[in-house]
Amino acid sequence: MSTTVDSAARALAASDPAAETRRTWLVAAATIAAGLCALIVIFRDAAVGAVDVWLTSATYNHCFLIVPIVGYLVWERKDIFANARPTPFALLPALAVVIGGAAWLVANTASVLEIQQFALFGMIEMLLLSVLGWRVFGALLFPMAYLVFLVPTGEHFVPALQDFTTRFIEIGLNLIGIPNYIDGVFITIPSGNFHVAEACAGLRFLIASVAYGVLFASLIYSDWKRRTIFIVLSFVVPVIANGFRALGIVLIAYYSDHKYAVGVDHLVYGWGFFAAITLFLTWLGLRFRDAPDVWRVPGWARPPAGEPAASSASLAIAGAIIVAVAAVAPAYAAYLDSAVIKGPTEALAAPALRAPWAAREENGRWRPIFERPAAEKQFRFEAGRDRAVDLHVVYYADQRKGSELISFNNQLQDDKTWRRLSDGANRLRIDGQEIDVNLRRLAQGSTRRFVWFWYWVDGRFVSSVIDVKLAQVAAKLVSGRRASAAIMLSIEADSEANALATAKDFLAASGPIAPQLARVAASSR
Repeated sequence: MSTTVDSAARALAASDPAAETRRTWLVAAATIAAGLCALIVIFRDAAVGAVDVWLTSATYNHCFLIVPIVGYLVWERKDIFANARPTPFALLPALAVVIGGAAWLVANTASVLEIQQFALFGMIEMLLLSVLGWRVFGALLFPMAYLVFLVPTGEHFVPALQDFTTRFIEIGLNLIGIPNYIDGVFITIPSGNFHVAEACAGLRFLIASVAYGVLFASLIYSDWKRRTIFIVLSFVVPVIANGFRALGIVLIAYYSDHKYAVGVDHLVYGWGFFAAITLFLTWLGLRFRDAPDVWRVPGWARPPAGEPAASSASLAIAGAIIVAVAAVAPAYAAYLDSAVIKGPTEALAAPALRAPWAAREENGRWRPIFERPAAEKQFRFEAGRDRAVDLHVVYYADQRKGSELISFNNQLQDDKTWRRLSDGANRLRIDGQEIDVNLRRLAQGSTRRFVWFWYWVDGRFVSSVIDVKLAQVAAKLVSGRRASAAIMLSIEADSEANALATAKDFLAASGPIAPQLARVAASSR
């Protein structure tokens, strides 16, 4: 029946090529719309997660503008709808979707929403490529690629940006000759104290600047060298500008005896400075514009003479193949998640200790924040009056949304009582093996606390977040083991050297930790 309709439509349109082109585009648009809706429903957690970040994080509010911008970029290329036609094909895009599905499955197993969102973006691109074909997709390549800014990414740069900004302020104060003391991300000058918080890191301006810079470069330049230079500037300038902004705020506060550049003034001066930098960058970019011609359909995008228009069936099949292949990974993930994982029946217990270390009933003044672990316990140990250790263990029987070992919501400090100074690492001997352990330096006023932390996944200790995620994926997909834990050793001390000596002494006197976690995991099956 479909073949008969298509034949009749082509016969009717034979004397009117424009009608044939319009029919092809209408069917292609309907296929793409249906495919997009299907992909968003199938990968709804990734899609809803992205929109939720746009709504709740000021850093990514600009993402709501991306679709209208892409709409404008496509409209700028509107001649393509009259001079080119979709030529669907599905084989290569479907193979790419298989790879994207595998990436999504790994990210879903490891609970990395950001990679899931990139995988969804890739599948959407393959849907467009499959339905539109190489010629049309190539002509629309920039608008299609610009959709990548819908993915809220970059939060992992915040600590590095904080450290850079702090160092920038320190160098500036030293050059000017203002006495200062730097402790992690805390700055002390004669007139007062400053904290380079996450909001001061400049990520918000950096992300928006990059999105703006890529768009600006595509509209103003036709030479790829100029485009590249401007895009690089859109990365570099915001980072350096944020350093000057933060330094300027400290200087204004210093010279005004903290009457200005604090509270609301802090934000007003900051955003005013960023607006000025953006205007300057735009002015500089316009000075070197090479006035590209009005966009026209490239010759290679036009269909060869006599090439028949794609049938409605071929367009629909191309879209359906992509959606069907994309659905395989979520279906397998649902099968894996259908397994019922019960909570542990064995409680977390303190490790055996040798004198002079002994357990105490009271807890210390520090407690981390972890979302919905299957089990959690904090122990306090002391060796005389001068040495005390808080050992905190969180155990997860499985990794599910809202209950994950590695999550942005899991924090070693509450940022109210304790605040992050800086991060580091040390090599410690744990359960008879030497491993690299993460270190977080915290402050509460003049009090310092040092937290060493590492993870237990699939029966072994790992330290880096990447290693944790890879171990979780391998355990769940290969061995079926899903249990994991975080172990934190917290010590309040007057110096890092004293805290490290106490940590090493405690671990030397402590019995093994891994076997006890293995028993808890066994009771969860």
